[in-house]
Amino acid sequence: MAVFAWPAGCVALGIAVSVALNARLSTEKEALQAKAFSQAASLAASYAEQIGRVVGNLDQVTRSVAFQFHESGGRLQLERQANRGIYPDESALNVGIVDRHGKVATALLEQARGMDLSGRPWFALHRAGEAGGLAISAPHFSPLHGQATVNFSRALRDAEGALEGVAFVSVKQAFLTSFYDPSLDGPDDVVALLTADGAPLASSLGDASHRQVNMLKSAPRFPTPAGVASFPGDRFNDGLARIVAWRTVERYPLVSYVALTEQTVFAAHEAKQREYRTAILVIDLLLACLALVGMGYSVRLAWRKRQTEAIKDTYRLATDNAQEAFFMCRPVFDAAGAAADFIIEDCNEAVLAFTRVSRRDLIGRRLSRLYPESRSAAALEAYRGALETGFIEDEYLLSVDDAAPSRWVQRRIVRSADGLAVTLRDINEAKEHEISLSRMANCDALTGLPNRHWLGHNVPACLAQAAREKTRVAILFIDLDDFKNINNTRGHAVGDAVLKIAAERMQAIIGLRGGVARLGGDEFTVIYDRLPGDAVAVALAERMLSDLAQPFVVDEEEHMVSASIGLSIFPDHGEDMQTLFRHADVAMYAAKAAGKNGLQIYQPSLSHQVVAKLEMKYALRHAIDHDQFVLHYQPRVDAHSGELLSMEALVRWIHPSRGIVPPMEFIPLAEESGLIVDIGALVLEKACAQIAAWRAAGIPARPVSVNVSPKHFSAGCLLEQVRACLKRYDLPASLLELEITESCMLGDGDWISREMSALKAMGIRISVDDFGTGYSSLAQLQRLDIDVLKVDRAFTMDLTGSRHGVAFFKTILSIAEVLGLRVVAEGVETEQQLQILRQLACHELQGYFISRPVAAADIESHLRKTLNFDLGGRALALA
Repeated sequence: MAVFAWPAGCVALGIAVSVALNARLSTEKEALQAKAFSQAASLAASYAEQIGRVVGNLDQVTRSVAFQFHESGGRLQLERQANRGIYPDESALNVGIVDRHGKVATALLEQARGMDLSGRPWFALHRAGEAGGLAISAPHFSPLHGQATVNFSRALRDAEGALEGVAFVSVKQAFLTSFYDPSLDGPDDVVALLTADGAPLASSLGDASHRQVNMLKSAPRFPTPAGVASFPGDRFNDGLARIVAWRTVERYPLVSYVALTEQTVFAAHEAKQREYRTAILVIDLLLACLALVGMGYSVRLAWRKRQTEAIKDTYRLATDNAQEAFFMCRPVFDAAGAAADFIIEDCNEAVLAFTRVSRRDLIGRRLSRLYPESRSAAALEAYRGALETGFIEDEYLLSVDDAAPSRWVQRRIVRSADGLAVTLRDINEAKEHEISLSRMANCDALTGLPNRHWLGHNVPACLAQAAREKTRVAILFIDLDDFKNINNTRGHAVGDAVLKIAAERMQAIIGLRGGVARLGGDEFTVIYDRLPGDAVAVALAERMLSDLAQPFVVDEEEHMVSASIGLSIFPDHGEDMQTLFRHADVAMYAAKAAGKNGLQIYQPSLSHQVVAKLEMKYALRHAIDHDQFVLHYQPRVDAHSGELLSMEALVRWIHPSRGIVPPMEFIPLAEESGLIVDIGALVLEKACAQIAAWRAAGIPARPVSVNVSPKHFSAGCLLEQVRACLKRYDLPASLLELEITESCMLGDGDWISREMSALKAMGIRISVDDFGTGYSSLAQLQRLDIDVLKVDRAFTMDLTGSRHGVAFFKTILSIAEVLGLRVVAEGVETEQQLQILRQLACHELQGYFISRPVAAADIESHLRKTLNFDLGGRALALA
């Protein structure tokens, strides 16, 4: 049997090679098609720009002739202007005027004089008054030129509007495609000029003969001003399928039309396909030989991929965006052969917005005259650099004049032959957006002060400079004492106003000698560099204590706060930002522990308890930054059927050395330090990601409830975070529930009501956690539109340990029934508690008797296999 293993293996290998090569051919063909689409679109765009300029020049000729006709009193003799270089080559076009009867009154070609053109459609159009400006006629045979021509004409009217004649420019049909060589690859490729309704004006093949051949069977329709599409062969007279690109010519009812034959586009691919087929045949023969001779022979097959030659970009560097300015300039050399200046030779109309100089006045002007004398030398240096290197791209602030504000401009200078092609793009909006994003990243939105991100980027540089200069730097950590009382009693609007006033007072004290930053909440940092002496830092801190102790007047009402300040000094108390900040933070906590409203300079002998607390705080910040948190899930089930209704997400800190840190060790510190907001956002993100993962794996998902801290709720960012998470993970709002505490419902009632209403409008369910331990009222429960009451575990324990326990629980259930709320009993740990809760008709249960909090992988078994928990044999499991 081993003899047949080699033939079988060779056959399998041959099939695999064939499949791989065919797949590669398919991919390469798709790439070639995409490249051809891009090439056709570029050709159509470039041709549209060129034909727009040519037609614009012809339009200008008709306007000029009309002007001369009126200036000469109708006695203009174009024959006298022939062969003087005033008009383009007369062999390609004829310029003339017909009188009101349709006879040629004067023309560059003398033999045209006296010809009767009254039967031409364009003359009839002007005589009927149906052409408001430049009229472009369909091609017709001209006996003067001996070939088809296209007429561009404009009516000559007297002051009363009566027709005096028609100025016309008769252009050879081939001229409209001969001035532009698009470097088409195939002889059957087509470049054409069509009217807006698809009628052909000029059409040239890609064989460089400029033969006028109309390949279109019928006039095409263009659904958009510009586009690219594949047209089958039945759309063309020669039956060849083509890739077609079109673009509307600006200001004229014309369309540039480029058609590349697919046989040319895919010629290289067809050749490569033949090579691959030959290679497959050779491989199969070699594999067959290998199978015959057995294990004694081996064959190595190799082939090299052919690289498709990159098509050199030969088109004029220009832009289709009307907001871009484009101009060409040539250097003016001094006696030493260096470029002393540049003369502008051509430009578009968009330069007016950048230079306040019209196109007519700009052409022929020296580049140095566009800049103030103070900036002229630097500007010319950039152009000299581009002339030497071939390319320069930069961004700069352009000030056209003193009255107009400066605007950001992107400049691209490319060497083109012996001159330079220059493009100017207005990027002011994008640049201002970039600056705004930088300001948002580095500035506190409320006070306008620098934020923690700014400190992380700038303080290390400040310390490095101080080390080089051997100077000292003071770091002050400032915390407003009991500031949360203002938020809780007067609302966040008043609290925000107090923070703004405090920021202004600190900035006024520090002045230009340092910087003030807001870390978040009511915490601020002051950086004082080049410190003359420690006494100066102490005096500065004492003045801040004094100023911050003064009343804060908001809406004619006085509010009092004080401050605790911790001070660390570089290099005495640390040589890096993290150490100095940690020591200043330790000192600040020591100041609070000493009774608040005071200053504490860092000392290594500060209380171990304060240091340990601060170390824990920094470890908690590190845990947030390095994602050391995981979620466990505790089921909530129907009290009677045991059906799994939802789960509560509970955060666990996995410390790298301590292992799992109990929530009671870090949650209170997180609340106190404000880090609970970051932890809450992290939990929300992880919970939504897990729900999405379950759904993606086909596991039936159940709603997950996430605990929201009062600080997180009042921070003002919760609504947007919830909306972003649901959108990011494509989750319905019905799969997310937020648990708030009763303390969340205190404070600014209107603001809380608006936030909850917005969450409810999204479809988020709201539950009150640990109900019965706070100070909520029935009015608050009714006003805030709560969905669920989660009764604190203390009431569940009292069901069997107190004669009043059942009565209290009945009261809560009665309140919930009146308000239309569901009730969840927390802390269910015994079957006796379960039976009592069933008798009381409690809706849902949660606790160790049902299930401990478990990891996501462990809860999946319940989600996959059953939707019910076994509650003492009274529930039926659903397989």
